[in-house]
Amino acid sequence: MDKDTILNGRYKIIRPIGYGGMAEVFLAHDQLLDRNVAVKMLRDQFLQDKELLEQFRREAKSAARLVHPYIINIYDVASEGNNQYIVMEYVDGVTLKEYMQEHKLSLNAALEIGVRLADALQHAHSHNVIHCDIKPQNILIDKNLNPKIADFGIAKMITNQTMVYSGSVMGSVHYISPEQASGGQITACSDVYSLGVVLFEMLTGTVPYTGSTAVAVAMMHVEKPVPQLKDYMDDVPDGLQAIIDKTLAKRCEDRYADAKELRRSLLNLKMRLFPFSSEDYKQELGTLKAPAPRQEARDDGATVIMKPVRAKKDLFADQHRTEQAPVQEQAAVTEGDGNGIMPKKKINYTKLLMMITAAVVCISVIAHFIFNRNLQEIPVPDVTNMTVVEAQKMLEEKEFKVELEEAYGDPDKYKAGTVMKQSPKAGEKRKQGSLIILTICRGAELKSVPEVIGMSLSKAEATLESAGFRVGKITKKHVDGERVGAVLGQAPKALDKAPKGSSIDLVVNEGDKEIPNVIGKSINDAKKILEQAGLKLGEVKKVNDSSVAKNVVLSTNPNAGTKVSAGDAVSITVAEGSGEKKSTYVDFVVPGNDITDVQVILQDAEGKRTLYSGKQPGGVRLRQRVDYVGTAHVEFICNGKVISEKEI
Repeated sequence: MDKDTILNGRYKIIRPIGYGGMAEVFLAHDQLLDRNVAVKMLRDQFLQDKELLEQFRREAKSAARLVHPYIINIYDVASEGNNQYIVMEYVDGVTLKEYMQEHKLSLNAALEIGVRLADALQHAHSHNVIHCDIKPQNILIDKNLNPKIADFGIAKMITNQTMVYSGSVMGSVHYISPEQASGGQITACSDVYSLGVVLFEMLTGTVPYTGSTAVAVAMMHVEKPVPQLKDYMDDVPDGLQAIIDKTLAKRCEDRYADAKELRRSLLNLKMRLFPFSSEDYKQELGTLKAPAPRQEARDDGATVIMKPVRAKKDLFADQHRTEQAPVQEQAAVTEGDGNGIMPKKKINYTKLLMMITAAVVCISVIAHFIFNRNLQEIPVPDVTNMTVVEAQKMLEEKEFKVELEEAYGDPDKYKAGTVMKQSPKAGEKRKQGSLIILTICRGAELKSVPEVIGMSLSKAEATLESAGFRVGKITKKHVDGERVGAVLGQAPKALDKAPKGSSIDLVVNEGDKEIPNVIGKSINDAKKILEQAGLKLGEVKKVNDSSVAKNVVLSTNPNAGTKVSAGDAVSITVAEGSGEKKSTYVDFVVPGNDITDVQVILQDAEGKRTLYSGKQPGGVRLRQRVDYVGTAHVEFICNGKVISEKEI
C-alpha cells in the first residue's frame, strides 16, 4: 500500500511496520481522533471466501469488546473495495521475541510477564474469545515495559476456517498445543499451553521443542515429554518445574483449568521469591531499542499450514493410557536436541508407579501424625491493609499456609500491594496449617475514558458517571463558533485508560459577554442595561411578591456574572403585584456652623431617588418624610460626603 493512502477518508497510511504470512501491518494516522494507529491488512489469498470474510469481521468485532491493559485494543473493523483491515492500538515498542533476542530475562521479569499475560488471557476467555496463536511474535512490549497481546480474534477465525475448508492446521508450530497440532478441538486450555511454551522460552531462552521440519516439531508437542528446566537453568526454584509440567501437559484435563489458575500459581511463586512491588521488574528489563520492520522468521514462530500430525480419535482414544504408542511419521526428527532423549532401556512404569504410590502414602501418614498431633485451632489474625510481606510473615508465624490472589481495588481505601480481603475472615478459628487466601490490591481498575467533547456539561457529567468516572476540574474558555456550554476538551483523552472512579478534567466553552446585574431594576431599565451589554431581554416571568414594586426584577436566568454569547437572550423574573407603599420620617442634624449643601437619597424596591436637595445652615435639625416600597436605605449627604445612613 502506498504512503499517504487514506482509508475510509480517515486513516492515512504512513509506513509499513510489519508483515507476515497472513497480513501486512501499517502505521497510520487517524485524522478524525488525531492519533496514530496500526492497520492490519489481510493478504489477497484470504479475500476470496465470503463466508470466511464474514467470520473474520464477526470475530474481530467480538475481540473489539476486550478492554484490558495487557491486550491491544481493536478500534475498528472495516472494508474498502477489496481491502479488509482492522484498526488497532499502535504500540511504540518491540515484540517479546525481539526483546528476548537482545536481552536475557530475569526470573522475576519472566514470572511477572507470565502473570500479566495469564490475566489478559483470562479476560479474553471470560468473553468467549480464544486467541489460538499465542507466541512472542504476537506479544508487544511497550515503552513502559508492559506486555500486550496482539491479534485477538484473528487467529481463531483463520484456524477454524482452515480446518473446516482444507482439513489442515494453521498455527505457529513451536507454540502449538497438542490438540491443535492433531486437528482436535481448540479450547481455552490451548491458549494456556501456548502461554506455557512462551513462559518456558522466557525462562530458558529457547523453545521446548525443535526439529528439522514443522511436522516434526508438531509431533514433539504431541508425544515428547516435557523438558526439564534444570537442563537449561541453574538453581531452578521449588515449584517452577511443576508449573511448567502442568501448563505443558499433553491432555487438556491435565493442564490448569483456566488461565486464572495458572496466573494464581505464577503469582504465588513470584510473591514467595520476590515479595515486592510488581513494578520492580521494569528496572531489570532496561530500555527498549527501536525495532526494524517486523518480518516473521522462517519456521521460528511463523504461522504455517500443515496436515494434522495425528487424527483426533487416535490421539485421545484412550484417556486412561499412561503411555501412548509412537506415531509413524515420514518426517525427520532431530534427536539429542535438548528436548528429552528417549531412554534406551524400557522401564516398567506400572511397577514404578506402585512403588511411588506406596512411598507417598507412607510419608503422608507419618507427616500427618507428626505435624497434626500438636496443631491447635486458633483465631485467624486480621491482616487487612498490611503489605504482602507483613501479612505473610504474621500468618506464617501463626503456622498458617498462605495463598495469594490479586484483584482491582478502590485506591482511596487500599494501596497497591496491600491486603484487601482475607478468607477465612479475621477472628474465625482455624487449625494451624490451614490455608488462608489473601486478596491483594493490584491498584485501581483501568477503564477506557469515553468521548465527551461536543456534549453539554450536564450530558458529559452523566456520560462519565455511567462509565465509572467523575468530573474533575472545569476550565472555562471562549472559542468563537462553538456552542456555549459545550465541552471543548478533556483530560485524559477519549479511549485513554484511567483508573475507575478517577476524575476527568474538562474544558467548557463560555461566552464573551457577561450578564450584568439588573436585580432591583424595572423591566425597562433592565432591558436597556442588557442591550448595552450586547444582550437581549428574553422571557419575562411574573411572580406574586407584594413586598416590592410592580415589575421590579427579582432574578435573572442565567445568573448575573455568567458569560454568554453576544446576542443571547436573558430571562428575568419580576414582581407581579404593586407592592405595599409605606411611610415614615427620618431626622438629621446639619453639622458645623456654615451653610451646607444637603441631600437626602432613598434606595428602595422602586429604585434610587433624591428626596431633598438644598442649602441649610449648620446646627439645623432636618426632618424628612420617606415613602418607600419593600425595604429602604436612606443617606444624609453634606457637601458631597455621606454623614449618616439609615435602614428602614
